[in-house]
Amino acid sequence: MKQCWQRFLVAIVLLAPLSWASANNLFGEEERLPTVDEAIQLVVDADWDNQQLLLNFELIDEVYLYQHRFGFTLRDTNGNVINDFAELTLPVGKAKTDEIFGDVQVYFDRLDLALPLNSVPLVDTELEVRYQGCIEDTLCYPPTKKIFEFANPQPTKKPVAAPPAAASDSSAGPGFLDTLQSEDANAFNQWMKDQPLGLIIGLFFVGGLLLAFTPCVFPMVPILSGIIAGEKEPSAARGFTLSVSYVLGMAVPYTLAGLLVALFGAGLNLQFLLQQPAAIITSVVIFVVLALSMFGLYELQLPAALRNKLHQPGQEARGSLIGAAIMGTISALVVSPCVTPILAGALIYVAASGDAATGAASLFALSIGMGLPLIIFGTGGGSLLPRAGMWMEEIKRFFGVVMLGVAIWLLDRIISDTITLGLYGLLLAVYGVQLGALEPAGEGLSRLKRGLALVLALYGAVMIVGALSGGKDPLQPLAHMTQPAAPVAGSAAPSNAATANDHGPWQTIVGKASLEQALSASRQAGKPVLVDFFAEWCVACKVLEETTLSHPDVLNAMNGFDLYRVDITEINADSQTIMEQYNILGLPALVFFTPASAEIPDSRVLGEMGPDRFIRHLEQRVMPGL
Repeated sequence: MKQCWQRFLVAIVLLAPLSWASANNLFGEEERLPTVDEAIQLVVDADWDNQQLLLNFELIDEVYLYQHRFGFTLRDTNGNVINDFAELTLPVGKAKTDEIFGDVQVYFDRLDLALPLNSVPLVDTELEVRYQGCIEDTLCYPPTKKIFEFANPQPTKKPVAAPPAAASDSSAGPGFLDTLQSEDANAFNQWMKDQPLGLIIGLFFVGGLLLAFTPCVFPMVPILSGIIAGEKEPSAARGFTLSVSYVLGMAVPYTLAGLLVALFGAGLNLQFLLQQPAAIITSVVIFVVLALSMFGLYELQLPAALRNKLHQPGQEARGSLIGAAIMGTISALVVSPCVTPILAGALIYVAASGDAATGAASLFALSIGMGLPLIIFGTGGGSLLPRAGMWMEEIKRFFGVVMLGVAIWLLDRIISDTITLGLYGLLLAVYGVQLGALEPAGEGLSRLKRGLALVLALYGAVMIVGALSGGKDPLQPLAHMTQPAAPVAGSAAPSNAATANDHGPWQTIVGKASLEQALSASRQAGKPVLVDFFAEWCVACKVLEETTLSHPDVLNAMNGFDLYRVDITEINADSQTIMEQYNILGLPALVFFTPASAEIPDSRVLGEMGPDRFIRHLEQRVMPGL
């Protein structure tokens, strides 16, 4: 009997823990389940050198992630989408039949992802990661969203040997003149971060003075001249007031650009938006209306009701000043669509910081600097123009022709080169006839005038003939007639959509797909790449190509590079996608890629750059990154 009680007590001792556990389960005291952050640990890192974002998911036992529930979005700090990774291909997972989603693929234990970037962002960014996971046969976590912030990448540079005394000076960063002469948008961006507002405004005013002598501003000279010539009695004082009004009007779009970019970020590509057909056609109509008024077909003035209400001494002059300001605004918007390093640097800084006051003030100072030579020119031009009479009428008609030429030049951005050539020819031919090409020649200056009229009319006729036969070049309207015939159909053609517009070693590419194919071919060949983003309507692009990118020393320095010219002249969705995908703030833009198709950090060229400085840029910024 004693042995039976001993066995009973031993059984109770052994079964007590199990009974206690069963009791706990019975009364709801279950073992605590892990939270979603405990079950799914996510680590994100930026690999700027290889242009990718790295994601590492670590999952505890029995936890899995749905493949189809992943989502990734990269934005700037203002909320503008930089990349949604819509074309990302996820790795193959483990097949599973889910009670809710049906047949799906899931990931267990660990998952490593690399999100490729087309270029290194020039602004602070935020990566939004979306995912959903479950514990096998237990529960499913709700969809999870996490935000990871990345600062604007600033690659470290190798220290330059310098005497101890100079070390303290170099730590202060580049100086005013060094930054001004650098022709590097990133240098301007960095310099602005550490400077007071007054010094920033001074830099941009001086930079504007330098821009005034570039092709970006040249088209404004005949427009301002036409405004002054349209005055009944031009004078130095009148030329000064009209020029100031024109320049202040020109400053309005630049100031607004600083505000808009601060509000909407780098994704707002103002240069591209202002080249939309609607903006260009509106500007063309305005220039045609002004040109026809120069020919005396009508007189532009305010509506009668408003004119009677404002009929006071000086109101007519005030109306002219308003008109000059409006023309300045239009000129800055459409006639001069250049993006230079100093302007791009300001836009980069404003987009990253959201500092609207600094952006507006710096771009206003830039525009005033650009306009100062125009004011000087307008003041002197107003005193040199002849007074009212027959000569004044001829001057007005001349500037009317110039404005029609500007209208055709603007229209060239949305019509074919052949039609543009025909319009130029028609304009010259008609103007030649108007000057008296078909009238009997008189004596002295009359004979010279008729000779010039004949030359204009004949050259205009040649341009018309060239256009009718398929010509495109206004300087050589008949050159295409002497060129060899195009290859017959079926002959071998490059797979990456190169065209007959190739310039020496530069291969012209149109479209996003062709660009990606070309970069892929260069990556397979293990060659570095330089991509020139350009448009036919970009004056600075043509200057850069003619003076720098075709220079023998530059081509020799880039030996071994694949050279691509990406043509985004056409205003369409594909061009917009390319500019957004590669963070192109404006044109011209040169982007350097390693043999692995990763953009070389801190190496972009925005705007014009001379051959010597470009070669130094290659040696100091590009080659060390290869």
